[in-house]
Amino acid sequence: MLRLIAAIASLLAVLLIQIRGSEILNDAHIYRSFASNEIVPDVVDEAPDCWLRVAYKSGREAEGGNRLTPTQTRTVPSLSFNTNERSFYTLLMTDPDTPSRDDPRDREFVHWVVGNIQGNDLDRAETLVEYVGAVPPKGSGMHRFVFLLYEHENRLNFTTEVRLSNRCRNPRRYFSTRNFAQKYGLTNLWAGNFFQAQYDDYVAQLQGQLSECTSADLNGPRNGTVFGG
Repeated sequence: MLRLIAAIASLLAVLLIQIRGSEILNDAHIYRSFASNEIVPDVVDEAPDCWLRVAYKSGREAEGGNRLTPTQTRTVPSLSFNTNERSFYTLLMTDPDTPSRDDPRDREFVHWVVGNIQGNDLDRAETLVEYVGAVPPKGSGMHRFVFLLYEHENRLNFTTEVRLSNRCRNPRRYFSTRNFAQKYGLTNLWAGNFFQAQYDDYVAQLQGQLSECTSADLNGPRNGTVFGG
C-alpha cells in the first residue's frame, strides 16, 4: 500500500511539473510571437500575458501570426477571454503596416475599438470604431492585424471621442495605440492576438465601402480625439 501511495504521489508530481511547464511555454510563446513579429515595439512596448481568442464565422481564428485572407475576416469576430467580474475591458484592433510594412508612413490604421466591456459581452459595451476587416492595398504585401485587450478598474469616459462607422476611412489613419492607452491610463495589457493578411479580391469591395467622412458623419469635430484624419 505504501508503495502504491508513493507511486501515485510520484505520478502526480510529474503531471504537475508538466502542467506548469506547459503554462510557462504558453506564456513564453505569446512573448516570442509579439517580439519576433515586431509588434513589440512597433505597436506596444510589452506583450500581453495571455492570448485573446478571436474566431471568425469563416471557421478561421487568429493564431499568433497565422495567415488569413480578407475574405475570411470580413465579418465581426467573436471574442473570448478570461475576465475579472469587477473589471472593465477595452479592445483595439489595429494595422501598423499602412500603406505597407516596408513603408508604414500612415501608421496605424485602426479597424475596431470597443470600450467598457464587461465579461465577454461586446453588445452592451461602447463601440467607438465599428469593425472593418483586413483591407491591405494591392501590392502592399503582408500586413499584421493586431488585437489588444486592456483591463481597467473603472468605466472610462469616451465622450470626447468620435464614433466611426464602418464606412468612414480618413479618421482611421494615423491612429496610435500608445497615445490612446496613455490618454485613458490603460496600463494593463490583459490579452492579445494577431493574424497576417495580404490583398485578395474582397479588398476592392471593402475599399468601395469606405469613404472620406465629414465632421457631420463623425458626430461633430474631432476636438480632443486620438483618431487621425
